[in-house]
Amino acid sequence: MRVSTTFTLLCVSLPWCFALIGYGIPMYDPSCAFACRAAIASAPLTCSDHGAGGHSSGGHGASMTTTPQCRASNLPFLTTLAWCIQTNCGPLNIELWRLEKYWREQVPGAKGVIPKWSYTESVQQISGTPSQLLNKKEVMNVTVLVPTTSWQSQKNTLEHFAGQEMLHSRYGIVLLVTGFAIPIVFTALGYLPYMTGVFDKIKPYVVYPAVIGRYHVRPLPYFLGNAPLLGESLYVAFFFALNVILTAVNYHSTQPNTWFTSTWQEIMAYSSARTGVLAFALAPLVILFSGRNNILLWLTNWSHSTFMLLHRWVARIFGLQIILHSILELILYKDIGTLSAEQKEEYWIWGIVATLAVCISLVISPLYFRRKSYEIFLILHIILAVFVLVGSWYHVELLFTRKWGYEFWIYAACAVWFADRLLRALRIAKTGRRHATITDVASDIVRVDIEGVRWAARPGYHAYAYFPTLNKFRPWENHPFSVIPTSLLHLHKHNSQSDKSSQTSKSADRDIEKSADVHTAAEVINTRQPWSTAGVSLYIRKSNGKGGITKFLKGQQGLTTLLDGPYPNNPTKAVLGCDRLLLIGGGIGITALIPFLSSHTNVHLCWSLKQSSEGIIHDLSSVLEGVVEKQILVGKRLDVEQIIIQEANAGWKKIGVVVCGPGGLCDDVRAVVTAAGRQGKAMFELEVDAFSW
Repeated sequence: MRVSTTFTLLCVSLPWCFALIGYGIPMYDPSCAFACRAAIASAPLTCSDHGAGGHSSGGHGASMTTTPQCRASNLPFLTTLAWCIQTNCGPLNIELWRLEKYWREQVPGAKGVIPKWSYTESVQQISGTPSQLLNKKEVMNVTVLVPTTSWQSQKNTLEHFAGQEMLHSRYGIVLLVTGFAIPIVFTALGYLPYMTGVFDKIKPYVVYPAVIGRYHVRPLPYFLGNAPLLGESLYVAFFFALNVILTAVNYHSTQPNTWFTSTWQEIMAYSSARTGVLAFALAPLVILFSGRNNILLWLTNWSHSTFMLLHRWVARIFGLQIILHSILELILYKDIGTLSAEQKEEYWIWGIVATLAVCISLVISPLYFRRKSYEIFLILHIILAVFVLVGSWYHVELLFTRKWGYEFWIYAACAVWFADRLLRALRIAKTGRRHATITDVASDIVRVDIEGVRWAARPGYHAYAYFPTLNKFRPWENHPFSVIPTSLLHLHKHNSQSDKSSQTSKSADRDIEKSADVHTAAEVINTRQPWSTAGVSLYIRKSNGKGGITKFLKGQQGLTTLLDGPYPNNPTKAVLGCDRLLLIGGGIGITALIPFLSSHTNVHLCWSLKQSSEGIIHDLSSVLEGVVEKQILVGKRLDVEQIIIQEANAGWKKIGVVVCGPGGLCDDVRAVVTAAGRQGKAMFELEVDAFSW
């Protein structure tokens, strides 16, 4: 009872809960009335189309059909149904308005078709008590009695099926809410008393370590993918187990059953429906995790890279549920004997379309294909996702015509997708069309200065840059880059000017004491030259010619640029709250670290880069001059183990480590920080800033 109450309260806060079976959409309610109609639905009427079989006292042919208009106007059908409802629903004290509502909506069997008489009027058409029993082989031309056993079997079947469908809805909601809520819950735990210290101790054991050696940002051998961290793998394992449990539990059979001839068929039907609903419930989560405007990025302290990894794993579970649903349906209808007929139906064909799209998407999604040509993969991925959603919608639309609310799962998935795309467009529109100046910094590195953009120098953020005129055949192509306010690159120069202005002001102050002309002195004080803080800069390593538009970047002015952002990549509150901030960069990864330099008062910068990239050092000279503690190596590798151990032995209580660079460097830093954190000499906060998705 307590679990049921809690679940009901949860649904009150989720409006879409009221659009599912058992939660806003009643199924076969009142069941006593639905059972009456089901008991006589197959009986031939005088207005039925009997095809070539004709009809006489001997019964009806196999091609007999009865239209909704026929049922809505046939007096024996209406009076027989009315008598059955009065006899069986009366003792259950079903309100008259519910019976009338059922009568208007369900009796004909089609929307827009109204019965000739209301339920009350149909009862009044009955003269005396019917005495003849229903015989489904005979044409119903008088008011007949529905056998109690037949009515009870129909009622049991309908009620049990409705109960199973309500469980499908409940488990779908549980699955979606759990997947969404886990990041929020674990983030909220960090704000509870004493939990900060607890988390600091368990992070080196649960949050930081990779599951497989030193592979996380760096792909596994043979491009098998990116191994999850231990904490991420726990989420995946728990979520997979939850899917298995919710797919497998609480199946009960009711026999005799008017729909299924055996318990095996009945359970198979329930399980196939369950897998379909659970797949639908996963769809919004799959899309949410992949979105740039994922609301969980703002509500939690989980990184965008983590959500992208979870997107891939949840999508695999989603695909397995869809494939399992299709296989179970195939086996079920083959056993029933109607497979050949079902395969010709449009709803079945659209289901096949969705299933095939899922299968193809799973095949082309491994890292090997993404690395071969990410842009082609991305386009195919989006097209296939559209086919999955469209195919799923037609599958349930043609089969149920929006009767049971299955389509609301698809609407939720589409809403998440469309919201993300709309917010992207709005972000681009807000920044507007900009013109960029491209400067060659090294043989394979350029600096892109985009004028007029006023973004704060917030560490841990990135933006997606579009250069639509670089390749007219792919104007939509965009890539993520760390963002640096252009003013930071010239901060030293402006500070020097400020110092000169300050000296001038001091001289003017001394002159004021000797002069009564205050106006003239004020003019001397305001001789400082104004300068703008608008504009952002991107450092981009040009692609090697195998793909990507960045290979076309070269020194020029006025390049049309669109920006989508800024977006949070990693949470920075924890690392910025440490006693010491250690920044470790490799190559062009320095760009993600620069905003941290002005965000903390105790920074140690360690940076290594190739000889061919040395030009970026000169380009960042004005920034690097202001860093007191720095280690810059050209053509050499950083000894990250020695650097981190020295920091741990220095006596700092809590050290924040931010690393950005090649995958090998990031994974090495993660491994060393994990080992050092377990030794307990200092507590560590680690953030890996890498676009590894």
